[in-house]
Amino acid sequence: MRHALGVAAVLFACSATAQPADSAPAAATAPEPKVERLVHQDGHSRIEELRVGGQTRTIDVRTRSALPGYEVRPIDPGVGDERSGAGSRRWRVLAF
Repeated sequence: MRHALGVAAVLFACSATAQPADSAPAAATAPEPKVERLVHQDGHSRIEELRVGGQTRTIDVRTRSALPGYEVRPIDPGVGDERSGAGSRRWRVLAF
């Protein structure tokens, strides 16, 4: 009986040392959101839209005429429409 317990203890110790040690625990990070750059173009203007995770972040409009381009502020779901200024244009005055 002692011999069987001794063999079992040795086998258990060998199997425990045979397992590779985890060098770094798996980090629980969220996956990167999908980034999309959409471009809509016609004869008079070019519209560039940036979406991150399916939500529109920026909308840039560039005209082919002498008028300067402008940016449209997208709708922010966390702010009420009357205060957000969503859909309003912002002219770029000092663009580098």
